[in-house]
Amino acid sequence: MLRAEVGPERMLRSVATVLAGSGDYCIADVIDALGHTRRAEIAHADPSRREKLRLAAHDTVHAHDGRVARLLHSGTSEIVPAVSRAVAADRLADIVLLHGERFRSYMAAAVLVSGAPMAVLTMVTTQVGRSFGADDLAFLGVVADWTGLGLENALHRELQPRASVGPPPALELSSLTELDSHRRSRARRS
Repeated sequence: MLRAEVGPERMLRSVATVLAGSGDYCIADVIDALGHTRRAEIAHADPSRREKLRLAAHDTVHAHDGRVARLLHSGTSEIVPAVSRAVAADRLADIVLLHGERFRSYMAAAVLVSGAPMAVLTMVTTQVGRSFGADDLAFLGVVADWTGLGLENALHRELQPRASVGPPPALELSSLTELDSHRRSRARRS
């Protein structure tokens, strides 16, 4: 049987790319194998902007007391329906927007794996008149929960030894004999 291999980082990048269509930006931050927080993806609703954002993702520096660290520590979510310039400068400094764009609304949710925070999904909209609300945050929370289950499964599979792919195990001769005699007895009854 073939098994699709989807690692945790690839899964987070895919989730961020899909979620970007619900806002303008979706950002996935993850705790890596060394325990450091790093940006795995910045996705944008406009695919032509994604390459510029990937470069920004690589250069992101996370503050030890910043919003991602706070969300990872608490394992919770947060929402700011209307982001002021002061809030953007103070609390969202790790998020780089493309030139000329401004924060309008923001929300984020921690992704838990086996009960421990492992990542944060962040959504930002820059559209005038668009604001995230309680229903949007509830949706992001569900996505974070399902992503956590997927990551847990992916990590579990990474720890499993790879089985060789080959034909299914052969049936024992006694099983074949029993099956044959069962068929013959059914044929006699009919």
